[in-house]
Amino acid sequence: MPMKKTKNRLLGVLILFLLAGCLPKENRTTQDTHLQVGKIDSLFTSRYQQDLFHGGVVISHNGKVIYENYLGIADRSWNIPVTKDVKFDIASLNKSMISALVLKAVEEGKLSLNDKLFDLLKDFSYEGIFDPKITLSNMLSHTSGLPDYDQIPEELRRNQFRKFKRMRFTNEEYVNFISKIKPVNEPGKQFYYSNFAYHLVAIILEETYHMPFSQILKEKLTRPLGLKHAVSVSKNDQIIKHLAKGYNYDEKTGKWLQNPFIDLSLGRRIFSTASDLNRWAQVMDNPGYLNKHSLELMKTNHLVGISKHVSYGYGWVVVDADNKSEMGNLGIEKPYIIHGGSTDGYRAMLININRGEYVISFLSNVGDRTGEMELAKQIVNLLTK
Repeated sequence: MPMKKTKNRLLGVLILFLLAGCLPKENRTTQDTHLQVGKIDSLFTSRYQQDLFHGGVVISHNGKVIYENYLGIADRSWNIPVTKDVKFDIASLNKSMISALVLKAVEEGKLSLNDKLFDLLKDFSYEGIFDPKITLSNMLSHTSGLPDYDQIPEELRRNQFRKFKRMRFTNEEYVNFISKIKPVNEPGKQFYYSNFAYHLVAIILEETYHMPFSQILKEKLTRPLGLKHAVSVSKNDQIIKHLAKGYNYDEKTGKWLQNPFIDLSLGRRIFSTASDLNRWAQVMDNPGYLNKHSLELMKTNHLVGISKHVSYGYGWVVVDADNKSEMGNLGIEKPYIIHGGSTDGYRAMLININRGEYVISFLSNVGDRTGEMELAKQIVNLLTK
């Protein structure tokens, strides 16, 4: 190549480089966002084509939605597609909402985080015992020592707890059932993830407000925040509109199996869309629904001096410079709160990075094939690195 042409090409590259560097910061940021969104879209398209994701995803940046997509089938019997208003069981993501409802009751003077479980259940009769030192705070931070599914009798654990999940307890019966299961430790001694603790909290909320949990959720959380697609159902004969069915894939037969009937009578299950969940996570940085002190309590690691491996607030795993966690570890330096959910074919993930810089929510109905934690890491890697 002649020397003159080489010089001209190098000069052209240099000019383009300089011009790119001179672009306003907003334009460069917009370009970066477009690249990120393109890669994330390719990621979800690829996973959908491999039947690794059927569901909804919403990603926001500083309060503005930058990516939103709905892929796959909500109901395979009728070939109903996933759309924006299709709801999924959010599984353990309900813990952040339950915690918020408790803190709302605290702000209203109806409860205290130091209230003892023993006192809160004084109107119930039960055959077992509850440690008199267990507090509401212990229950919300999984330091109550209360048991979980793995401690129930073996016959109730078979077939993924099917018999247990069809027992249709009344509140009185459920309190009695849990009271008879041996605790794993004294309160405040260790982190032990207990769904039963949160189920009891839902019962306590019903006793506090004298209304079903589904109504409490609506009146105290979803309606004030305008979350029109987040609902709870307390009775099995109620129909949830636009609900995705939960499925697991049978590798041997190559067929999708719809998950069986699950009792809803305790009202501890919450169904929502990815869009409403994204908005819910943004609430964690905006005092108003809850005051600043309550929000900080939700995002404070309550396991200091208890666990070196997990950092947990109230309904959220909390990760920052001072608090690391093997649970929910995304491998990034920026602070974040995170919680996943898994139940009966449904998978859920909600992440708030750096106080709303990025909020990621996704819901899926293809069970273990979702690989929700690995998927979350891939998304975060595309957004922050």
